Amino acid sequence: MNYFDCHADTLTKIAKSQSLWENSGSLDLSRIHRFADSYAQIFAIFKDRAKAGACTEEVFMQAYERAVSLLKAQPDTIAWCLTAADMHKAHEEGRAAAFLSVEDISIMGAYTERIYELGIRFVLLSWNYENEYACGAAADQTKGLTDKGRMLVKELLARQIVLDISHLSDRGVEELFHMTDQPVMASHSNVREVFEHPRNLKKEHIKELIRRKGLIGLNFYKKFVGEQPDLTDLVRHADAVLSLGGEDILAVGSDFDGCMEFPKGIAGVQSIPAVREAFEREGFGSSLIEKIFFRNAQRFVTEAL
Repeated sequence: MNYFDCHADTLTKIAKSQSLWENSGSLDLSRIHRFADSYAQIFAIFKDRAKAGACTEEVFMQAYERAVSLLKAQPDTIAWCLTAADMHKAHEEGRAAAFLSVEDISIMGAYTERIYELGIRFVLLSWNYENEYACGAAADQTKGLTDKGRMLVKELLARQIVLDISHLSDRGVEELFHMTDQPVMASHSNVREVFEHPRNLKKEHIKELIRRKGLIGLNFYKKFVGEQPDLTDLVRHADAVLSLGGEDILAVGSDFDGCMEFPKGIAGVQSIPAVREAFEREGFGSSLIEKIFFRNAQRFVTEAL
């Protein structure tokens, strides 16, 4: 099977003594190699700003340099990609394709000015907190972008950085939609009408992603899926996106190593074939499953980068 995951925190979460090829986290290349013919991954650089204190720039750069070193340590199996052409070339060579995102751009400090040069192609404006650019969904849904945030959005769009609305407040999402008609993504978000949680997207926001041919990646974190969820509950979120007309924007955004609690039936990336089988049991055809697990995300990145 082919597999494209829009969000994982592995590069900033695994122990320093471990590698991307094999580690004790939820995702490594050795497990993916057992089932995936073609594989692409957007890896998030994430550090909790509240724990970083006044040294956010230093903390970010340390995390960034380690993420890059982990990727470069596996040159035969994975390629760090900056463009869609890089991704297609990697797959033609039989290697996985990796992109970098930053989860909560405020941790970058002044490094935001070098974001494209640093090879980061995807950005989340906020995490669970309110920062100088925007408010996170977990903090306050009624607060949106700041003036500084609106200026940053314009700069990011000019630099061809893809904006990611996962973690952004409802008002922030709506203000971002108003600022640009370009496709954006929600790398790891589910459907609020299926399970009420501030991190899940409202159906009107999903409809707008569909209209502009964006992307939404299903999040495996159990607290975003259901009360005591199993794979059937995850499929319910997929069904809700499809019912809105989202066949061409639905993807996977596992949040592996960003969360440690999953629906029953998921233990880590090794469970992806079982997740695919659950979609098959629920009546999803092979063409639609291929779109969800690979083609939709591949299409989005090809058009965006």
